[in-house]
Amino acid sequence: MNTAAILTATARLDQAHLDAVETACHPSSKPHREAKRLFKKHLAEINTAAEQLGQEREKSWTAVEDRLPDDSLLVLLALNDDDVWPGYRDGDIWRYVDAMPITGERVTDWMPMPLPPVRSAA
Repeated sequence: MNTAAILTATARLDQAHLDAVETACHPSSKPHREAKRLFKKHLAEINTAAEQLGQEREKSWTAVEDRLPDDSLLVLLALNDDDVWPGYRDGDIWRYVDAMPITGERVTDWMPMPLPPVRSAA
């Protein structure tokens, strides 16, 4: 999801909130229960969208000139020959995941390792 999806979910949540307020004097009424259900649903959509947006930001490449990862943190490395490998920084030395130093190529960019897939409880 992107920013537009978050804005859409926020608008839905706002409408659900208004519907809940309008029916607040009858909490046991069907419209009130439906508004409450929609409110919870749209709130969950916003939380999911915000989480995904944060994950998308984490997936972006960072140039080594801009910032370096912490030492020993496993990351994805982009090399000047367009290869991508998991690896880490050991002081001033970049290493492949098997601890072999990267020689002959230059690390140009890095990004955090992706998060594992999210499985929904169905």
